Amino acid sequence: MKQSHIVYPNLRAEMGRKNIGIVELAKLTNYNRDTLARKLSKKSPINLDDAFAIQQVFPNVDIRDLFQEDAAGQG
Repeated sequence: MKQSHIVYPNLRAEMGRKNIGIVELAKLTNYNRDTLARKLSKKSPINLDDAFAIQQVFPNVDIRDLFQEDAAGQG
């Protein structure tokens, strides 16, 4: 199985809290798993529509918080 490195720590945390993996998140947002994985690892650009689609799965989390990157720039 392919591994994806999600560069958004708050998104990773929310996925963990809801026990949602990349495959399920892809289904919930109507994305192909590999396409979503590329976007969340910053191998492909993520646009505002993508971010809002993902944020709908986590409605109690502000979109700015959900997509905040690591302060050190490592994520």
